[in-house]
Amino acid sequence: TFTGLGAISKISEDLDDELAVIIVCPYQHLVEQWVDDIVKFNIQPIIGYSSSSQKDWKKRLSKAVRDQKLRSEKRFFCFICTLLIAFALRLPPCIHNLFYLVVDEAHNFGARSYAKLLDERFTYRLALSATLERHRDEEGTATLYSFFGKKCIEYSLERAIEEEKLTPYKYYPILVYLNDEELEKYEQLSYEMSRHVIKSRGGKVKLDSYGEMLAIQRSRIVAAAALKLIRLKEVIAPYKDEHFLLVYCGATNVLPPNSDRSDVNEGDIKQIEAVTRILGNELGMKVSKFTAEENIDERNTIKQHFKDGDDLQAIVAIKCLDEGVNIPGIRTAFILASTTNPKEYIQRRGRVLRKSPETGKKFAEIFDFVTLPRPLDEVSGLTQEQMKRDLSLVKNELARVLEFGRLSMNSMEASQLIWEICDCYGLPYDLNDDEKEDSYGDSEV
Repeated sequence: TFTGLGAISKISEDLDDELAVIIVCPYQHLVEQWVDDIVKFNIQPIIGYSSSSQKDWKKRLSKAVRDQKLRSEKRFFCFICTLLIAFALRLPPCIHNLFYLVVDEAHNFGARSYAKLLDERFTYRLALSATLERHRDEEGTATLYSFFGKKCIEYSLERAIEEEKLTPYKYYPILVYLNDEELEKYEQLSYEMSRHVIKSRGGKVKLDSYGEMLAIQRSRIVAAAALKLIRLKEVIAPYKDEHFLLVYCGATNVLPPNSDRSDVNEGDIKQIEAVTRILGNELGMKVSKFTAEENIDERNTIKQHFKDGDDLQAIVAIKCLDEGVNIPGIRTAFILASTTNPKEYIQRRGRVLRKSPETGKKFAEIFDFVTLPRPLDEVSGLTQEQMKRDLSLVKNELARVLEFGRLSMNSMEASQLIWEICDCYGLPYDLNDDEKEDSYGDSEV
């Protein structure tokens, strides 16, 4: 955010304020975070989204554009909005002055629908993202680089930790497996997916549209693995009197722990509901959900209570914490959501590593629930075909453990698990990019 605002200030100064700026964020809460920081740069923005505090933001924007066209004294304006508003307004409007586009979490703009906003009338362009490369979307990634140009600044996580801009962290991979029912469904879907593999024009292997649908079903099985809830209760129990905890859930339904499929009264519930029950009811912790269902004011209240460290111990979230949300007090994270998308797990790690002098946070802890098809001591008895069906999930999970483990304070703990898994499945320890995942592996739901 400060990088983007610094760039705006410098260009505006060079152009003697002959500049119109649009800052686009994917979500409302990110707009508000920009608004909080922009005052430090003496900029008074027009704030555009459905529940904006500026109810007349459309009139303000129209007036600003009109002033630009008339070459009035007000030659500079800044409009901050959500991606949906930018899309609805078909920005930029026709003006005579130079136009500057700043996109936060810019990887979202690579989606085919939003790429229509990449208008050549933007004279200056700045893309901000920790993960600009789009997962399994080479076309979308190429679109972003074509419009925004080459990288001008790259700041690695390793450097940020070394230079004490982020906190160091300990990483604990928690191994879980699919139960018999889940494994049977997983193998059946894997077999069906193998019958829907096609080659793209470039000769790359991929799934057809029906195969993609099967892949989503398969990823839901992994995300909802029943053992995750049992292991979570065990792992989080020593922290039940602690504060500044975060639990990341998958957007999936699960069977409540100790339930029986044969019991018609026991239906599936959302994983986030099951986790909230475990923490709140069974462990007696003070916990709050942080989802898309909470509005801006409710989220701000949750963040404040969490920051104070008095009456709220843990936040349970799904995806809305992935991009940009600033809650630096988070000290310990439990990641149930199984994702093979680097964008998602890199963003999640970033939420936990922000510095927080107020809470005395010296390092962070990440408990990552690594899901394998079956216990490792059963792998030696597999047929070649069964082994092949396992490898997609195994390689994808290994890729995340490798990434999280390599920069952790206790990297040998992750290395030990990697060695065990690779030994059982006959995989090389130093997986290269081609070996990390097949071309139709699981993605998170």
